[in-house]
This record gives sequence, C-alpha cells and structure tokens, in this order.
Amino acid sequence: MIDKSAILVVDDEVTYCDVVADILESYGFGTHIAYSAGGALALLESIKPDLVILDVMMPEVDGLTMLRQLRSHSEWTDIPVIVASAKVLPEDISAAFDAGADVFLPKPFTAKELKTALREFMAVPDTGSLELAL
Repeated sequence: MIDKSAILVVDDEVTYCDVVADILESYGFGTHIAYSAGGALALLESIKPDLVILDVMMPEVDGLTMLRQLRSHSEWTDIPVIVASAKVLPEDISAAFDAGADVFLPKPFTAKELKTALREFMAVPDTGSLELAL
C-alpha cells in the first residue's frame, strides 16, 4: 500500500530539490519544495507535511536553525525530519541530532538510501525511482 503522505523538501539547490521530488513522487508521495528556511517556515503556516527533508547549508538561515524553530513550535514538533548534508564530521552529525533531527543522511546519497530513511516513518513501495546518487 502506498502512503499518500506529503513531504517537504528544503534545500537551496534547485536541481537537487527537483530530483528528490521526482523520486518521492515515483513512490506516490506528494511533495512541497522550499528553497530557503524562511520559505519553508512560511509554507509550514499553510501545510503540515508528514515529513521534512532538510539541508543544513543554506543562505540566510541555516537548516539547523530552522530545525530548532520547527521543534519549538507546538504544531510542528511531531513532524519527522531527515537532515541531509554534505557536512558529515562527527560534530556536524551530533549537531543535527542535538537540533532535533530524527535521521541524518550524508550527501551525496542514493535513492535507495533515501528509501531506507523514509521507511522509518512511512510506507514506501518496493517499486519506483531510479538508483541515482544525489
């Protein structure tokens, strides 16, 4: 059974967002995209996604600051967050979990690794998606 959940992808890289959205849609998920933390927080005022995939390194407001804001808002505290980042030193991973991440996914990652991370929170079909590195 395919979960019709909605996922918010937050990253300042347009191509990355498009590829991740294509993969998620191939699994049957609805997607929303924000290219900044501010855009994501504004979008969260009108939607409540079932999961957020969040980049760390973004201009203006970084992903961990956004994550702390997300976790401090009573309506958003229960939304699972996958932090996806190229910052993969132990202290970077620890900082992501300290900010409230549920899963840390090092970039680049494959569609298969994304699928594994998603399965912690929702039903993901065995079909769909190409095995691309993101």
